[in-house]
Amino acid sequence: MAENRITKKILKNHWTYNWWKYLLLVGLCAALVDVTFAMTAYRPPEEKKIEIYILNDYCNTAAMQEEFEPAFFAAHPEQEELTIQNINLTGGDMYASMQYSTYVAAQQGDVCLMPREEIEKLTADGADYAFMDLTPYIESGVIDVQDIDLTDGIMKSSAGEEKVYAVPADSLYGLLAYGNDPADSFLCIMDYNGNEDTSAAVLSMMIERYSTEKPEGYDSKTQQNQTALF
Repeated sequence: MAENRITKKILKNHWTYNWWKYLLLVGLCAALVDVTFAMTAYRPPEEKKIEIYILNDYCNTAAMQEEFEPAFFAAHPEQEELTIQNINLTGGDMYASMQYSTYVAAQQGDVCLMPREEIEKLTADGADYAFMDLTPYIESGVIDVQDIDLTDGIMKSSAGEEKVYAVPADSLYGLLAYGNDPADSFLCIMDYNGNEDTSAAVLSMMIERYSTEKPEGYDSKTQQNQTALF
């Protein structure tokens, strides 16, 4: 009669040749749990969240969010999520461009600080294809543009109508505190955003918070940086 008793020798031999199967099983279980959590985790609806994308330059978005978030939720307690993310389109990083294209394709991002080059690219066939018309929000006072000259932010829609689709952000010198130079950039709201009124209010908050006096020596420093590039 064959002996079926499990001995230390049998166990040692088993683990020697089969350990990888258990490791694979643990990995598969962990992946399954992760995927299940990702699929079932609560996500705020579009009308309950705001995504701010800083695209014109480097920005310390962690510090920016830490300071901006309390004021945002105090003004909009019905909102559930605020995200501020930096994708520097001017740094020459191919990965940044790919990341940005992926997000746009997925229709992510509500309020954006964009470099002029990207604004011009997206509005070539009509600004309304890319951006939300800001005119009614400016006229109603929801967006307070203060003394900003809106000339460069007036663009043509696909029907040829001129409206304000972006707010020049050159004077938002408060962004320098986060390592971001606002020169030749614009604040805009993506046309596909699902939270229009809150996005407009957030754009206005950014103007109010970051519109400051031009720092001493800013122009000469900017000129030196531009000279260095060439």
